[in-house]
Amino acid sequence: MFQTFTASSHPDQGPPRLGALRNELLKEGLDGFIIPRADVHQGEYVATRDERLSWLTGFTGSAGFCVALKDSAGVFVDGRYTLQVQNQVDTDTFTPVDWPATTAGPWLKDTLKKGVVGFDPWLHTKRQVEQTEKAAGDGITLQRTANLVDKIWQDQPAPPAGKVSVQPDKLAGKTHADKRETLAKDLRERGCSAAVITLPDSISWPFNIRGSDILRNPVVHAFAILRDDGSARLFIEPYKLSTEVRAHLGDAVEVNTPSSFEEALKQLSGKVLVDPETAPIAVFDILEASDVDVENAQDPCILPTARKTAAELTGT
Repeated sequence: MFQTFTASSHPDQGPPRLGALRNELLKEGLDGFIIPRADVHQGEYVATRDERLSWLTGFTGSAGFCVALKDSAGVFVDGRYTLQVQNQVDTDTFTPVDWPATTAGPWLKDTLKKGVVGFDPWLHTKRQVEQTEKAAGDGITLQRTANLVDKIWQDQPAPPAGKVSVQPDKLAGKTHADKRETLAKDLRERGCSAAVITLPDSISWPFNIRGSDILRNPVVHAFAILRDDGSARLFIEPYKLSTEVRAHLGDAVEVNTPSSFEEALKQLSGKVLVDPETAPIAVFDILEASDVDVENAQDPCILPTARKTAAELTGT
């Protein structure tokens, strides 16, 4: 991990930003809003555009979240950040919470007791939402909403635009066609027509590509749909792909913009595999609203990615 000693947090900015967020709560008729550290890809390291937790509270750790209510706000951090959070946030405004000893559900049950709490469905997995709802009890309702932090973050940076590069076959040990066929065989054996992939490493691996959206993190920010015939659709901004990368992907990989991802989900048919531990709950919402049969199962790239080829072992 890259270590810097430059102070990037300003605790004095937290109170007015939280005040602006609370104004949005009033407009939306909400009693609270959840602000995670993660982005749509559930990454531990995120682009500057996705530093919502840091921007709102001042806390810059790599894990944690905030639950902002009308009259209180908890910043949930683990033991690594006990001292850091005290230095980076205004503790008269934000209350540090020992996490995971205390999770969002029980805290809401004790602190809010009854009310409606908003969350951005693209930033939370299905499993996270289900666990919070269950632990919060009947008095708390979680409601999908637009991202309220984005509404008040007037100088929010643009999305990352890092270029994609090819991971040579001699370093990968397998062609991306071979990898996609392995995944397709697994889908056929499961009786699934397709799998929706949202994790950056699970997209970088099957296509033998690498990214530069996040410093010192060579993974690609994109979405993908893998089909049971070995073909795929990759949802990524076209300007990230050079002529070399497009030639590398070939005709079996259709490139689409991220804005077309939702419509592509609606068009799926048959049984579609989606990982409730890693995929945004928004993906499940779209598929279920379109009457698509969803198979809740682990991302099919996770185990194959862990099985290193001889070339990868040599590289290590």
